[in-house]
Amino acid sequence: MGQAGSLDPLFGINGIVTTANTGANAAALQSDGKIVVAGGIAIQQNFQQPGLLRYNTNGTLDPSFGTGGEVLIGGTNAGPAFAVAIQTDGKILTAAPGNLRLKVFRFNTNGSPDTTFGSNGAATIQAAGLFLPPASEGLALQSNGRILVATGRIVARLLTNGQLDSTFGLNGAAATVGGESIVLLPNGNILIGAGSVASLYAPNGSLVTSFGVNGQTPGFAFNGAGGFVVSTNSTGVTRIISAGSIVTSPNLMFTHSVSGFLLVSYNTDGTIDNSFGNHGGVATPFPGNILAHAFALALQRNGDIVAVGQTALTDVDAVPGPSDFALVRYSPNGRVDTTFGNGGFVSTPFGTSEAFANTVLIQIDGKIVAVGNSNSGTTLARYLAN
Repeated sequence: MGQAGSLDPLFGINGIVTTANTGANAAALQSDGKIVVAGGIAIQQNFQQPGLLRYNTNGTLDPSFGTGGEVLIGGTNAGPAFAVAIQTDGKILTAAPGNLRLKVFRFNTNGSPDTTFGSNGAATIQAAGLFLPPASEGLALQSNGRILVATGRIVARLLTNGQLDSTFGLNGAAATVGGESIVLLPNGNILIGAGSVASLYAPNGSLVTSFGVNGQTPGFAFNGAGGFVVSTNSTGVTRIISAGSIVTSPNLMFTHSVSGFLLVSYNTDGTIDNSFGNHGGVATPFPGNILAHAFALALQRNGDIVAVGQTALTDVDAVPGPSDFALVRYSPNGRVDTTFGNGGFVSTPFGTSEAFANTVLIQIDGKIVAVGNSNSGTTLARYLAN
């Protein structure tokens, strides 16, 4: 057995899988352990149409899905898919821009369109207005099978057949104050946000103004985009943990300012959870690196938190250069888990490529799958957890 945080040699080539001419924006695990990735597939001159990829548990593309493991989603004025979710019956939902509108698609388990959903497998949400690529928003499934999709302007709810749910908001859609991640709280409330800033909505789509400050949590300066997880401990206490980035060491030369992962924990009323980290948050620069951004979080069964994103020796936001997949594991109270990787940190380089992980999945066996992009296309890396 390798050390926790080391690449899994049973996955792909030495723990890594790349798929050329594609890009990844989101990923989800099927109940059988297969990995579904939503993003783009290049068809000509690097123009990417929305598409899905499915990988077997060993990292090979699944030939039983679409064409050689890839499903191309047609349409005009389209852009990469930005979210994916798996229904309990195995059908696959994804969302993408198409024909200048927000569209949600549903596919059968073999990658064929589910023609019982919307119009020939696609539902169009007019309330989102003109919807131009690229887009980065969120998709979530309620326990009753209804589908929530959030953009920077609205959240809409679809029935299981793809029709707008008229009991939600105004004819199926409600205005939001922004955000690109969406998660559900145990009481049915809907959390939408980006980085450390979130807003809360009741099950009917109305803003919960008693949450935080008039329905929103306070934010942090220069906080990069990231996701949220909802954690409930053994005593039934629920908290919201966000991922983002923060400047940890400012410099008069802005390209020399050091940034790190930022995790912030909130109580379900939107107040800071002071039992987490230092006064409710933890700032984690990567040793020796200028840049580190956290883009996603996932919870292990024991409550440990795995954050993934990007790290680099230089500020690649300002000047392009090589960057790595970045992972940090934290205990439930926000302390860096020094048994993981190198003192709690894992950095996976891809030569001179600019690479980043935007999604993290925890398999049933506990292994950690980071999904993102490198110069080689869609890139997955699997790590040992124990």
